[in-house]
Amino acid sequence: MELLASSYWRDRELAGLQFTANRFVQREIRAHRHGGYTLSVSDTELHVRTSAGVTVVPPGALLRIGPQVWHSIKARSTPWREDAMYCSVAVARCVNPVPEADDGMPGAEPAPVSVFACEPWGREFSQCHRLLHEIADTGREDAGIAARALVRRLLAQWIPLQAGWTTESGDADDRLRRSYGLIATGFQQRLTLDDLAEAVNWHPIHLHRRFKDTWGFTPHELLVGHRIEYARDLMAGGARVTYAAHAAGFSDQSHLHKTFMSTYAVAPSEYRRLSALDALQPPAARNGIVD
Repeated sequence: MELLASSYWRDRELAGLQFTANRFVQREIRAHRHGGYTLSVSDTELHVRTSAGVTVVPPGALLRIGPQVWHSIKARSTPWREDAMYCSVAVARCVNPVPEADDGMPGAEPAPVSVFACEPWGREFSQCHRLLHEIADTGREDAGIAARALVRRLLAQWIPLQAGWTTESGDADDRLRRSYGLIATGFQQRLTLDDLAEAVNWHPIHLHRRFKDTWGFTPHELLVGHRIEYARDLMAGGARVTYAAHAAGFSDQSHLHKTFMSTYAVAPSEYRRLSALDALQPPAARNGIVD
């Protein structure tokens, strides 16, 4: 992925909350998922695709994506800017502990993708992000107290601490679940659509159509998604980029680099370096990408 600008940092005073500020040239971010919550605000309209369909996100609105939710993003115009924060439930509890009786948002389980366009959350998120970015860039801490206090106050509203998401579609039949399972366990090997179709006794075209209708993505998109996720986890554990590329099923390091950039907007080597810093933190204080 070609970037006009990119920043990637953690705030140690906020239990290792992880932030990115990117300006993209390309319109699309390929299918991926995070271990924690993703919160972001963009300056253009986004189309976020999941197994539940496509969600339209207006510019300036706060977007929240739940843990382990496969999603891809398509921007309406380019270049476009995204300010994002990644946060696990454990980190949210570290930043702003709440009593059990007041744990998270009331009501039904939230949707995997939520858009808050009417509330002032988008504006407040951008304000926090800008101030914390300034601290990371300049080292000036004069605005840090106010920015972090605002994050602590709002995090309980942004992150529903009591909720969990299912990673499977309730509409999937046995053969679709089996084909997904084959991808999830066999992504390190060469795996084609014909291989999957033969395993579940369906025609390749029929499998391709049913799979995308149910999971929201093609078999190849989720195959690459599992590979990039596995390589990410290996590097978070200290593995070298070359080893992670081959272990995850990529043809070479260059292929991993290109795919990683188009998914996470950060170079694999830089991600490995930042993950090493996370390893120095206790598990409860690690960010939502490595989590």
